[in-house]
Amino acid sequence: MSLRKSSTPPPDPSTETTPLLRSNPQASLVGYTEDLSLPADPIDSPRNAGASRRLGLIALVLLCVSAIGILSLGLFAPTAAAQYAKEAVLLDITSLSVDSFTDNGLMVRIQATIRVDASRVKRHAIRSLGRTAAWVVNKISTDATKVNIYLPDYDGGLLGTVSAPPMTISVRNGQITKLDFVSDVKLGSRDTIRSLANDYLVGGLGKIMVLGVADLGLKSGLLHLGTHKISEEMAFEELPSLPKFQVNRMDVGEITLPEQKALSVNVSAVVQNQYPVEFDVPPLSFVILLSGCKADDLVHVATAETSYLSVEPKTDIGVDVIGIIRNIPEELVTACPGSHISPIDIFLGTYLHGKDTTVYIQGSQSPSSSAPSWLLEFLQTLTLPIPFPGHSFDNVVKSFSLSHVKFQLPSPDAPAGSPEASLRLSADVLAIVRLPQKMNFPLDVSRVKATADATYEGQKFGTLHFPKWIPASSTTSNDSKYLFVQAEVRDSLLDIEDYDIFDKIVQKLLSHDAEPIFLGINGSTDVGIRTSLGQFVIRNIPASGTIKIDGLPTTQMPLPKVNGVIISDTTTQSITLGIDLSFENPTPWEAIIPYMSVHVTHGGLVLGNASIANGHVMTGINSLSIGAIWDPQTQGGQEAEEVGKHLAGEYISGRNTTITIRPHVNSLPSMPLLSKLLSNFNVTIPTPRLPVPGTGGPSDSPPNFIESGTIHLISSTADFLVNNPLRKDKVTIEAINGTAKYKGNELGKIESSRPFAIKPAVEGRTITPRIPVRWKLGGVGYEAMRRALGGRLAIHAEALCLVRVGKLQMEVFYNSTHPIGANIHLR
Repeated sequence: MSLRKSSTPPPDPSTETTPLLRSNPQASLVGYTEDLSLPADPIDSPRNAGASRRLGLIALVLLCVSAIGILSLGLFAPTAAAQYAKEAVLLDITSLSVDSFTDNGLMVRIQATIRVDASRVKRHAIRSLGRTAAWVVNKISTDATKVNIYLPDYDGGLLGTVSAPPMTISVRNGQITKLDFVSDVKLGSRDTIRSLANDYLVGGLGKIMVLGVADLGLKSGLLHLGTHKISEEMAFEELPSLPKFQVNRMDVGEITLPEQKALSVNVSAVVQNQYPVEFDVPPLSFVILLSGCKADDLVHVATAETSYLSVEPKTDIGVDVIGIIRNIPEELVTACPGSHISPIDIFLGTYLHGKDTTVYIQGSQSPSSSAPSWLLEFLQTLTLPIPFPGHSFDNVVKSFSLSHVKFQLPSPDAPAGSPEASLRLSADVLAIVRLPQKMNFPLDVSRVKATADATYEGQKFGTLHFPKWIPASSTTSNDSKYLFVQAEVRDSLLDIEDYDIFDKIVQKLLSHDAEPIFLGINGSTDVGIRTSLGQFVIRNIPASGTIKIDGLPTTQMPLPKVNGVIISDTTTQSITLGIDLSFENPTPWEAIIPYMSVHVTHGGLVLGNASIANGHVMTGINSLSIGAIWDPQTQGGQEAEEVGKHLAGEYISGRNTTITIRPHVNSLPSMPLLSKLLSNFNVTIPTPRLPVPGTGGPSDSPPNFIESGTIHLISSTADFLVNNPLRKDKVTIEAINGTAKYKGNELGKIESSRPFAIKPAVEGRTITPRIPVRWKLGGVGYEAMRRALGGRLAIHAEALCLVRVGKLQMEVFYNSTHPIGANIHLR
């Protein structure tokens, strides 16, 4: 491309003897009724052909105006003659067409009318003199003439030479001359034309100066007026921009070429033509280029050929282009320096988001083309930018769903607010993608990554991140309309950003109605695609969908079962336990819990804590190890200690009791906001039953710690067969103060301060020592007992017991809910 320079004289300017119209150069266009700026169709009328047609117009204007001015040289002053000619002459181009291409240019057919209208001349004196001179002369004739057209702004380079045939023009006022002739247009300096075309294609031309030079031979009738060297400089302003190029249809399909697969791209487009031009363009071959990492780095990606074109005046041009993409060059799929995005990523991303982008075309040699060699060679020197309209792929993702969802709570030592302190989600992803109907070639999704807003009832409460590439696979539906994309997401971040909205979700889940809730997913996805031409990435595809979460069926969930309890530590007021639980998770959701702690409460008072570490809750039956600390006095003071004693007595007596599990502000140390939210929710459950040894495993029936007893009448004692619910820890009864009854009638008092141990469950059941009994003689109960001598009697026992486990001592009141079968012995 050349830089524009200041105007320099054309060849041999000193020989100009009759320079006409020296005033404003634009004045030479006064009265010209057709826009001299003809269209430059980016595909159908190459710029050089447009320049050739313009040369003919420039020459015609120059000849007509100059001839009418020269005819009056002998009649009145040259300056007045020039002024009359430029104001009175009206030139109307009615048709302009390319008759044929030649080896050096083309033949242009021009049809025009010339009218002289003296009323347009402003000064009366000049108008009168001009009309008189024209009346005398009547007609003038020009010899065959060659007009050289120069570009002063481009070092005076020769744009071209126009050959005009002899012409006869009526010059009297009001007369009209019709012209219809073919002009031979020969192109000038190829470098000059190339520089002009490149300047226009890059930024357009707001103004261009042209200079016409010719030797014009004139005569009027039999009077020869001689040959005159004429020159005229004209300004063309507000040149048109590139015509609009609209793609109506684009079909992409896979084809098989020798030894390789390729993509065919068939494009039908319309180019606006607002100009009275007519010409035919033979099929032309082009190469298609895309921008590389640098703006001026163009990469060859395809070849294309246009159809035969017939351009009609002021009629939009239909263009059919057939292109072939044989491969995707490495330069287009390689990430640009300092970036993770390749040029093809940028191009496809822009296109698929409905934004216009740009492709570039460059002429290419074609042995089969009938176009002249100069045209083909010239097209190869030009690179033409073509607007490429985007095709919005909004709503391309029909649905987006997650299944087999697993949540992972953060580690307790993760710094609050850090990525490590976020919830993590794993799931199977299924996306159903609508395939563009005009893309008929196989493709496979090989990987995906995404970022999405998580919403509830239209309000965002968090962000879901899949920041790394996730392997994926895809299958096409039978009707080829949809692509089913599957991927496994593992440990992706779920940032909770609005805990007020998340609170609504939790409340809904725990509302006992078991109704499902729907979470929205709205975001964008990057997709790695594998085709027969290679692999590339489409970025920021809009993706939306819903996640269905079934409400927790809390009223139907089976109670957890205690499989075993182990005491790990005791103090004088507390006991630390390890509890093995089994329970059923009827939901399809999983959760990984590195650590979580809760308060265990009863009657609104905290009795202890329970915690889980490295827990994994799966669908179906689960086994978990729970750590628990029983320490009512430390947690809630004297009142809590009394509540704890009462609860323990009720529990071992076989009554139905409940405990309340309540998260607190430190339940999840690394997620204080979530902990605070969860602290508002309490879950009250029946107290899990301890397993009773020898009964076949866990049972939902109340525990039966005293299995049976034996009453010795003469020795006034009783012993009992007792089950220890602690598998490996003994329990010591320090003292007993109780009563035995039969149908509400007292049998006697059971009192002892002599400690005895109940051995661990692994060692079997324990028969207690004989405990002293003071019978209530003569009572109804005693008579019933005497009658049952040698048999069994159902008795009821209640007692205040001082119990010790390790270092912990606690008074509990035992009040059996079920009769105890007692054998009645005499001694």
